[in-house]
Amino acid sequence: MAELERDRLRASWVDMFQKAVQADSWGQVVEAQEDYQRLASIIAAQQGAPYIASSDKDCMQRLCLCLSARVQALQTLNETITSFDMKALQPVFEVLFTGQELEHFPVENYKFQSVQLVKPAAKGEILCEGDEHSDWQQQQAVLKSVAGTVVCLRIEKIGLKDAQDYIDPYITVIVADPRANMLDTHDTPVARERLPQHVMFNHQVYLKVSLEQMQAEQAALFFEFKHYKPKKKKVSTRCWAFMELSELKRDAEMVLEIYHKPTDLRKKAIKLHTEKPLYLHVYATFVRS
Repeated sequence: MAELERDRLRASWVDMFQKAVQADSWGQVVEAQEDYQRLASIIAAQQGAPYIASSDKDCMQRLCLCLSARVQALQTLNETITSFDMKALQPVFEVLFTGQELEHFPVENYKFQSVQLVKPAAKGEILCEGDEHSDWQQQQAVLKSVAGTVVCLRIEKIGLKDAQDYIDPYITVIVADPRANMLDTHDTPVARERLPQHVMFNHQVYLKVSLEQMQAEQAALFFEFKHYKPKKKKVSTRCWAFMELSELKRDAEMVLEIYHKPTDLRKKAIKLHTEKPLYLHVYATFVRS
């Protein structure tokens, strides 16, 4: 997301938030509900946008929770989160996408933790039940089930000299301990684009094992590149890559060497897939649950 776009979003959200808070403070209950709900849906729709920093993802998640909680409070007349609490969120909006971080979030967690979130939709329209497999749905499901730091991996692309030859290529992400026990596994959707030397994914995976648990288990991350072979009528692993947790960097792109099959979760039988300068590109962000 370009800096100009981030600045535009922040300014727009600040204006919308101030309008909602003003309606709330004047006792305009219906208007405040609608404004808070619309803003929550717009922010939620941007949570999975590429290259948003971990600190901003944290803030956006908490802002959505607070906005949703205030909508619920106005509907039920249960002042768990008050208009005064909402006014305290102004500095959070103002530091979004600036690289600055507040020392602490101004509203206590218990005031918004158990709320039903407003869902995102295109162009900020309020979304009813629907796309259960969206990026947002995956993120929220993991945030509810994982205690600790949620790791989001954006699988950007893999470099292969014959990248355009593969049918229905995808990547399987595996979290495994030193004894080759799988702690978590995910398949990406089929690649979005195939260029002469790169298969493009640009897809996010939310690990169902917290960073802290992976560290305790001394786990590593593995990435298998798979494709369909019509003659054999089966899916085959073409090559693989892995990453030690020491290589996993917050808000950074990681460039991984690619190895010849078969995948070795014990990392003992490793042979480079190609001598060409072609790699798997992965970008990581962390979100606190």
